[in-house]
Amino acid sequence: MTIKWLLFDKDGTLIQFDQSWVRLGIQLVDDVCAHFEIDQRDAVYDEIGIEGDAFRPNSVMASGSLEEMAAIFEHYTDVETYEWVCMRSQQLINTRVPESKLYPGVRKTLAKLQAHGYLLAIVTGDNAHGVSHFLKQTGLQDMFACVISTNGDNYEKPDKRLLEPLWSRGVTGKEMVMIGDTDLDMQTGREAKCAKTIGVRTGLGYEASFEEADVVVEDVTYVLEYL
Repeated sequence: MTIKWLLFDKDGTLIQFDQSWVRLGIQLVDDVCAHFEIDQRDAVYDEIGIEGDAFRPNSVMASGSLEEMAAIFEHYTDVETYEWVCMRSQQLINTRVPESKLYPGVRKTLAKLQAHGYLLAIVTGDNAHGVSHFLKQTGLQDMFACVISTNGDNYEKPDKRLLEPLWSRGVTGKEMVMIGDTDLDMQTGREAKCAKTIGVRTGLGYEASFEEADVVVEDVTYVLEYL
C-alpha cells in the first residue's frame, strides 16, 4: 500500500527542544511529591531522571510516558497517582509559554514533502493551545492536514488510540510513516503498525536508542531523500 501520511512529532523534531518542558517537568515532580507527601524527593529525582535543571539521557523524565512516571511515584506512596499526575500535568501545560524555533531547513522540507503529494500531520504530547501557538509563530497553519494533541482527555503516546482522528478517516497504519526524536515516537509508530518509523538525531534523538526505528537520519531534512 502506498504511503500517504507523514506523522511528525513536534518538539525536538520540527522545532528545537523547548526548555519550558524541562521547567514544567520538574515542577510536576515537585507538585506530586508535595501532594502525596513523598519525603524522598531526591530519590524520586534520581529514579525519574532529573539532574539539576536538566533531564538525564534515556530517563523516564526525558522521553517516558506519564504512566511510567506514575509507576515511579508509586514506589514511594501506597496510593494510585496516575489520574492526579495526568490532571496536574495538563494544568501545568495550560500555563506554559511555548517556544517555537524551527530547525534549519524544516519549512522548505515540509513544503517539498507536501508538493510530492504527502499529507502531513502533527502528533504531539502538547495540548491544543501549545500546537496553536506553534502554528501561529511558525506560519505553518496550512501545512498540516491533521493535528493531534493531548488535552488531558485524550490517549498519550505510544497508545495507538491517540491516532483516532486518522483512524476515523479510514487511514491505515500501512499508509503512515512516524517521524520523531524519541523512542516513544518509534513505539507509537510500531503500535500503530506504521509502514515505516524514522528517528531523527535532533532534540532528544542524540540519546535515543532507536531500536524500533526502521532508519535513523540526522534531521527532518533527510526524510524526503529516504522516502
